[in-house]
Amino acid sequence: MIEDLLAASLLVLNWQTILAISAGTIVGLMIGAIPGLSATMGMALLSPFTFFVHPLIGIPFLIGLFKGGTFGGSVSAILVGTPGTAANAATLLDGYEMKKKGKAGEALLGALHASLVGDFFGTIALIFGAPALALIAIKFGPIEFFALILFSLTMICYVSGRSLAKGLLAATLGILFALIGTDPLGGTPRLTFGLLELQGGLNVIALVTGLFGITEVLIQIEKFGQNAYTKNAPQMVYLGTIRENLKAVSKYLRTIVRSSLIGTFIGALPGIGSETSPWVAYGLAKRSSKDPDSFGKGTLEGVVAPEAANNAVCGAAMIPMLVFGIPGDIVTAILMSALIAQGLQPGPFLLVEHRDVIYALFMSVLIATFALYIFGRLTLKWWMRILTIPAPLLYSIIVTFCVVGTYSYKSSSFDLVVMFIFGIIGYIFRKLDIAIAPLLLSFVLAKILEESLRRGLIMVDGNILAFFERPIAAIILGLTVVILISFVLIEWRKWRKRRS
Repeated sequence: MIEDLLAASLLVLNWQTILAISAGTIVGLMIGAIPGLSATMGMALLSPFTFFVHPLIGIPFLIGLFKGGTFGGSVSAILVGTPGTAANAATLLDGYEMKKKGKAGEALLGALHASLVGDFFGTIALIFGAPALALIAIKFGPIEFFALILFSLTMICYVSGRSLAKGLLAATLGILFALIGTDPLGGTPRLTFGLLELQGGLNVIALVTGLFGITEVLIQIEKFGQNAYTKNAPQMVYLGTIRENLKAVSKYLRTIVRSSLIGTFIGALPGIGSETSPWVAYGLAKRSSKDPDSFGKGTLEGVVAPEAANNAVCGAAMIPMLVFGIPGDIVTAILMSALIAQGLQPGPFLLVEHRDVIYALFMSVLIATFALYIFGRLTLKWWMRILTIPAPLLYSIIVTFCVVGTYSYKSSSFDLVVMFIFGIIGYIFRKLDIAIAPLLLSFVLAKILEESLRRGLIMVDGNILAFFERPIAAIILGLTVVILISFVLIEWRKWRKRRS
């Protein structure tokens, strides 16, 4: 492995790849710092432009954007009380309170240092965990893949928002949309309503761009008259010296390491992602703190815990995506689409057939970790000014990127129609408080689930009970049943509590 990493270093230590990582990180920081934008939206808007360059330029750019966007959301969370991304919502609780006390600089740099540690943990897990898992994944057949993807779909319960029923509705619609197109085994068109454009299925880039780009623009149109960015214009903040910041953060080193491990573990579980890990880390930090009452009132520990966790997810979430072809969260679902567009099909044989490229991507992830710290430290004052951009100008630019990015992928005007339709669907979901994540994750996983199930049934002559005769599949299916039962019990207890 060491030899592979050294060889990979020669592939990525060139000015094109370094420039791509740097540009991606800076763009991610900018996007994440603006309330309403996120790494997910940035990936959706810009991933089509990476399809036309070498994989070791396009994919590292997206990796840098992923990491920069994840941390960038903490800037607006701390300075204006509005998280740039859902992953930074927990950071707001203490970060904004610290800003009110005049400690915004301490909070920002505390978040940056915690992000560096968390990012490093997730990256190390990716570099050493993915190849080891690939050796096991090579033994997986259709039955094992079906069991694993079914298990991943149960994880959607974690990203269903406040209502499990609404989350399941979104997931069901995602599966329905995934069935549109041509039968993968029989070659028969289905749910196409006679439209030739639908025989190839729905374009995932158009779907993602609509759900996250157009939807956000529609939501923000309602706020154009409020001058939200102008009235929240951030004040200049004293950032202090690196020595002062490290001294303040070192008091909570145990919390940072624990939160990094939590983020790494949760990130490696398919379907959960960065929206869950910060809250778990924040809760455990509060529970184990010597002064739990200080949480929510402006303690640095309440900032570093969620930031370490959500950045640890970045590298860890790529493990199931690369090894099994199952995205760890929404952003890696988009990253997986970019890999496929480059001719790199995620799965256990990817590390065998494209070993040099994948290890080069591992090194890109590691370089992006340090790029995040360097550019995060140097450009924090820039992002404070970006928060004052007039909303109409900002979102006009976003719509332009949505249209150009979606059209450039396949030069299809029909994809633009799909994009705007899903923009409206996403808008309706947001207004009804229905989580969008289950729809996208189930859309991506459904095609693999169907094909694995049907191929598995052919192998066992239609006897689905034979799935439990294979040890790996039986263990995974058993875990799935346990999780489903636990969620049923949780929902039942909530129902009884409301009735009492």
